[in-house]
Amino acid sequence: MKKETLKLSLTLMFYTLIAGIALALVYQITEQRIAEAELANVIKSMEFLLTDENNNQIVDSDTIKKLVIEKRQESGKELYSDGVGTVISPVYEFESNNVKYYVLTGNAVGYGGKVLTMAAFKYENGELSLYKIKVLDYSQETPGLGAKIADGNIQARFYPIPEEGLKNGLKVDKDAGKQTIDPETAKTEGVAKVSDVMTGATITSRAVANSINAMYKFLKEKYTQGGGN
Repeated sequence: MKKETLKLSLTLMFYTLIAGIALALVYQITEQRIAEAELANVIKSMEFLLTDENNNQIVDSDTIKKLVIEKRQESGKELYSDGVGTVISPVYEFESNNVKYYVLTGNAVGYGGKVLTMAAFKYENGELSLYKIKVLDYSQETPGLGAKIADGNIQARFYPIPEEGLKNGLKVDKDAGKQTIDPETAKTEGVAKVSDVMTGATITSRAVANSINAMYKFLKEKYTQGGGN
């Protein structure tokens, strides 16, 4: 009996060991693939943000990829919060034709959770303007309502915004009391006209605006007023 019990115990131990090794390998492979997919998504999003109105890249893909890989270990740290929006590391800085571009990520609370937005800001002639945005994560927003923020045409309502429109804080039209304003005029006044395309989803669009405001404040404090990087 003792011999059989020992044999059974050793057999179970062997299979448990094999199963543990297999699970560890699967986890390692899966984790690596997820990390690679996330990296590819960041690079693709930055390529979109650093493209001009004629669909020409402002910064070449190789330069973007190199910097993203270099700063990979910095990802996910909180850099700044104004109590409403939060800025997440890293900050990417590029220069093209004597114009600086800053690309960074921020989040703010939406209807179901945090809405994550990546934005490119343009610094030229002492002016810091919002160049373009890309909403990266809206997974907890309501389908058919807040999840509409995934639409590129809706995101385009948030940019470009001149510094004059950012100084007092970017607002959605409902909060600014300007639902009748046209989208392009709204941008010059620091207003994102979204109530006509995101009816009933003010909280989600407000989260995008709040994250943009936090990123603007952070850049003004740390990068464009002698703070440097």
